[in-house]
Amino acid sequence: MKTHIPTLLQREWMQHKRGWLITAFAPPLLFLAILPFGQIKDLPTTSMELASIAMMLFSAGTVYAICMLVALFQLPGLARRDVQDRSVEFWLSLPGRPSESVLSTVLAHAWLAPLAGALVGLLFGIPIAISVLTKQAGFSTALSVNWGEVLLASGPLLVRGLAGTALLVLWLSPLIFVMMAASSWLKRLGVPLVLVGGGVAVAVLHKAYDVSWPWEALQGLEKRINSTLIHDGHSLAEAVNTNSVDLAAWALRDFGQALADLASLQFVGWAAVAGAAFALVVMKRARGG
Repeated sequence: MKTHIPTLLQREWMQHKRGWLITAFAPPLLFLAILPFGQIKDLPTTSMELASIAMMLFSAGTVYAICMLVALFQLPGLARRDVQDRSVEFWLSLPGRPSESVLSTVLAHAWLAPLAGALVGLLFGIPIAISVLTKQAGFSTALSVNWGEVLLASGPLLVRGLAGTALLVLWLSPLIFVMMAASSWLKRLGVPLVLVGGGVAVAVLHKAYDVSWPWEALQGLEKRINSTLIHDGHSLAEAVNTNSVDLAAWALRDFGQALADLASLQFVGWAAVAGAAFALVVMKRARGG
């Protein structure tokens, strides 16, 4: 069966490329612009290479987080954009299924755009590290850093983080699709009703009626989300500080642990929630509403 997702992804790029580029490039450029007027504290002082690795990872992670937050803010509204601009009839008349349209929107905004932002942050990581080291210890210190060793050591960590972005989107999908479904069916009131109403309902059940499984389910989801990019932070800290562990082996093992979390009843349950919400979004779009 022919898929139209690549074409729909191109639509997302053509419609949102300016915002994506600004979101990805503005943070590192602003950091470089204000660096001469600020102070950097709590950098590792035992090794300039370790400090450089930390700054590269911080740059990539910060830009990724900003892009992801922007995407999570936009996605509920994007569920209704073709209705708001009255172009839904045009898009429904074209080849392709409503499910492909919804899926491509989520893929573009929640995964591909933040992933590209992380790569932009990574590219700016080296000039940021050089600038910070120059400001803190002089240009000669920045030149004395073994940048080949920095890139070699940071490579497995970056690959681990980038691979974890796919797992992050999977665990976030229940929240994303529930918000999109609420926005599709309840319009502007959808997201506030789900957030406020859902929060109040969970709190009342937990506090007043001692029904704790919704609260525990949300806590478990939060834990899984937080462990997608780095599953075992303590072992990473030990590996970096002692330099006694192969980082490539650590990254592979850590990703395997995060991947194993998908083989759980918890993931199956949340996947069912995401699937039901996805079906509601597709149903609403297919009706042209």
